[in-house]
Amino acid sequence: GVRYEVALLRHLSAKGLSVAVPVVGNNDFVRTFDTRDGYRHAVLFAFAPGEKPQPPFTTELYGAFGRAVAHMHELSADFVTQHQRRPLDLNYLIDEPLIQVAPLLENPDDRAYLTALAGQLKDRITAFASEGLDWGPVHGDATLDNLHVTADGEVVLYDFDSGGPGWRAADLQGWAANHREHREKWDAFLRGYSSARRLNEVDILAAPYLTIAWDIWGMKIDLDNRVIGQGRERTRAYLQDQMALLRVRAGYTSFSRR
Repeated sequence: GVRYEVALLRHLSAKGLSVAVPVVGNNDFVRTFDTRDGYRHAVLFAFAPGEKPQPPFTTELYGAFGRAVAHMHELSADFVTQHQRRPLDLNYLIDEPLIQVAPLLENPDDRAYLTALAGQLKDRITAFASEGLDWGPVHGDATLDNLHVTADGEVVLYDFDSGGPGWRAADLQGWAANHREHREKWDAFLRGYSSARRLNEVDILAAPYLTIAWDIWGMKIDLDNRVIGQGRERTRAYLQDQMALLRVRAGYTSFSRR
């Protein structure tokens, strides 16, 4: 997975996309360290020019953000590498996280809700995929936390470690699609994206559902990387908070629109 990310970033940089590029050291981009928790990989990246955007986040920023993501998708269309990265498919995003997360939920209502939601998401995303969802390299965590903006307004993307082969609609800021407070940002992002790359209606429709799938996957990532190691009480509190947020996020997305 790490070498896939390095190869993708080098490909995008060579094609002119503004990204934080990996830096070679000791004749390799990836360093491996033997720690008490096992082997860990590390990559050194050049500093992304510019600064992290600060609120209030304008529609102009979201327009530029949309253009940058569109360029990333377009320039990665011919990306080929020998390095493997698991596809970000429904098994990876929903099935495997559900197996881990559901048994940890102490509230039976939460377990039933998450299981039902997972089934609805799979049905919906499968239906969208059958209609031609765009598939290819995705950023995987395309948020304002993972970009810099230069003085002349150029967006520089970084933190591709959640990326891989997936449905590109996952990068389209679907969290804002049905949220009245953020609708202008969603519209601006889509306009910016469409100004640089064709955007299909099915990808727009799928974006909110993929956002929720990413939320479920994110629970597994957090549990594995930091939460479970903090003990049972911390795990319980984390899951309660995440289930509450998941219900809110899902509440903005209708599962009966189509």
